[in-house]
Amino acid sequence: METKTKRILILGGGFGGLVTAEKLAESIGSDHEITLVSPNRKFTFYPALVRLAFGKLKEEDVTFDLAEKLSDIGVKFVEGEVLHLKPEIHRVQVAGKEFNGEISYDHLVIAMGRRLATEKIYGFFDHANHLLGVKAAQKFAKAVDEFKSGNIVVGLSPDAFLPVPVCETAFALADRLLADPAENDVKISVVFPKTVKDAFGGANIHETLEEAFSKHNIELIEDFPITKILKNKVFTSDEKEIPYDLLMLIPPFRGQARLMENRITDDLNFVEVDRYLRVEGMKNAYAVGDIVAYPGPKLAHIAVAQANVAAENIISELQGDEPKEVYYHEIAAIIDQGGSDSIYLNYGFWDDSVYRLKTGSMWGMVKRIHDKLWRNRHGKT
Repeated sequence: METKTKRILILGGGFGGLVTAEKLAESIGSDHEITLVSPNRKFTFYPALVRLAFGKLKEEDVTFDLAEKLSDIGVKFVEGEVLHLKPEIHRVQVAGKEFNGEISYDHLVIAMGRRLATEKIYGFFDHANHLLGVKAAQKFAKAVDEFKSGNIVVGLSPDAFLPVPVCETAFALADRLLADPAENDVKISVVFPKTVKDAFGGANIHETLEEAFSKHNIELIEDFPITKILKNKVFTSDEKEIPYDLLMLIPPFRGQARLMENRITDDLNFVEVDRYLRVEGMKNAYAVGDIVAYPGPKLAHIAVAQANVAAENIISELQGDEPKEVYYHEIAAIIDQGGSDSIYLNYGFWDDSVYRLKTGSMWGMVKRIHDKLWRNRHGKT
């Protein structure tokens, strides 16, 4: 019996969207139609942006042409913004340069990522640097180059679920500016809105990280939720303050507000899913990556793991079976200090018996090699 061609529509071209497309194309691409919609033609490898900011990599090392990559594997690419999901008629409204209209689907994957909610902190746009994007990382690089002396604050905003680049940025600054602290009028402070343990989703990394910061003359400040930024000072809601001359702050994260109308999101507009990553309250739909309403950091490897689970379950459905793959939520992260204080962390959010914490120079090397291999494997073929 001939199988009817199904249309799989993927919304988002980050780690989750790309890996979902790759896995589906490899398994069922010749039998079904796969389309990916993204507002960006370029794929950005976010874990390497700290190295870009500090001159270790070039822009071409952290980006590649997403449209060309998808074309090579038989996936249609549409450059555009998602305006509305219309699940009752299995369509998505998209607005783009070359396409404006609705795209029909049989199976949907929401991989639209997080939004940087800089408006949640007064003065962020005017005074803060971040590095979640190529241009942002390059802007921060220029600010570092122009910095001469004074106080540097590197921090995590409330609801910013990405602690690794905060730590790596602090270490990179220390390596550049504090090689001989006695000869430098520089102070580096790392700020977390709650505890380090909270920032890493409950993992017991505080002692190891605090020791590493101390060895590199970095001050650790916990329980300092920044709500306001003025020129040369950051503030909490109760008016505690820290002076700065250079500021790098990961902004608050939010999901996509346009999904609120579909009643599938939590209070921060992240999409709620079941253990198979099916969207709660929406038929034939999965969600993967930063858009998913799971606790803890939002990291690339989590998006990749979710993409593999969602793709496997869609394949099962296309074969007439029920979803079988269950997602297990864990963190596997490396903080690359650049030397012997690099940290590897593996922690199970739903099973705290899964816990590995190791340090050593090899972990930074492992991360850099892994990142390069990943970019080579998943970039344009």
